[in-house]
Amino acid sequence: MNGLAAMLNILRLHAGPQDLPADNGTLVFWVGIALIAGMVIGIPLYGFGQALALNVMDLVVLYAFVAILLNMQGVADRWRQTFTAMAGTGAVLGLLMALLMVLAGGPDPAREPEEVATGVVFGMLVLLAWLLLVFGHILQQALGLGSRLVGMLIALGYIVVSSVATQTAIGLFQ
Repeated sequence: MNGLAAMLNILRLHAGPQDLPADNGTLVFWVGIALIAGMVIGIPLYGFGQALALNVMDLVVLYAFVAILLNMQGVADRWRQTFTAMAGTGAVLGLLMALLMVLAGGPDPAREPEEVATGVVFGMLVLLAWLLLVFGHILQQALGLGSRLVGMLIALGYIVVSSVATQTAIGLFQ
């Protein structure tokens, strides 16, 4: 089913982006799942229109980041599988984060940070660390890096760029 087994294996660090089908159907499927996951998290916080705009922007930033990195390494032909892997694994982990948010009583920007259960915060940090590890693994495979740590540092760079772009866009929407 559109690379589901391969995507789950990537999440477990047992496969890489090269194990995903390199077709448009798989790409569209996982980008769609990424949009749905982002909307599940974003609508309660920002409303439909702003959540959609932020999620599309985040996917554009991810695509640009992947395309630039792969072009710099001379492996631009790997973009489809790399982008699909990062969008898909981000979506699955995003859905797990959404589940944690529901367990915490739903996303509420008015809630004080002290009101969020320690277990939920810990769970979010674990998922963020897992995302960083998985993105690092994907980038290590796609870029042919010798070290997963280098991939994780590059992934951290993506997370920073994406966060800055998102926060800037949120500021523009308000």
